[in-house]
Amino acid sequence: MPQSPYLEDQSTTSYVLPHSPVRRARSALRDDALRESPGRAVVVLHPVPVQVRATAGVAIAYTVTHVLVESDGDGPYSVRWEPSWLVHRF
Repeated sequence: MPQSPYLEDQSTTSYVLPHSPVRRARSALRDDALRESPGRAVVVLHPVPVQVRATAGVAIAYTVTHVLVESDGDGPYSVRWEPSWLVHRF
């Protein structure tokens, strides 16, 4: 599937923790990401398992154009706003 040429223009900020994350630091990263949302964020009451590109994660919030995806399965914990057209539910 070809990727959009506009991806290079978008700046998605990733919030990453070191390999030994602390619970308090995770919530701080999540709060920082929610404060820097691309629009008005709506927090999901029940997180939904999603796939972004080839990475699995959990959708914890969304805006009209983006989804906040939280993942820590393959590497360090990260929270990232992804364009909604890249996010697919399991």
